[in-house]
Amino acid sequence: MNFESLFPFLFFAVFALIAGSFVVKIFKHGGLKAAMFGAPIESTVGEASGNGGKLMKLAVKVHRLGGSSPEKAIGLEFVAKSLASYQMLPVTLSRAEAQKLSQLLQTALAGRNAT
Repeated sequence: MNFESLFPFLFFAVFALIAGSFVVKIFKHGGLKAAMFGAPIESTVGEASGNGGKLMKLAVKVHRLGGSSPEKAIGLEFVAKSLASYQMLPVTLSRAEAQKLSQLLQTALAGRNAT
């Protein structure tokens, strides 16, 4: 047997392993979004909408993540929706990173109010 005849089997075996590991994460963490964050979602704190133009809706959802990892305390879900597309970008933050983001937002807001 040569490599050309084994390639389809190897390709599908690798594909099955990758897909299988993601399915295991979905069941382990309790859903598709939780699997993308790498931790279970304890609760959704809220959502802030942004301005993305006439045909696009933007939003940031804030989730409190569970689990034992201190590096995955907060989950930010950036969502962009338009007529023909849906994009979701998950970002996990540690407690310290979440506090830093909060301070940066407060600083930006204070600077905006001063002018």
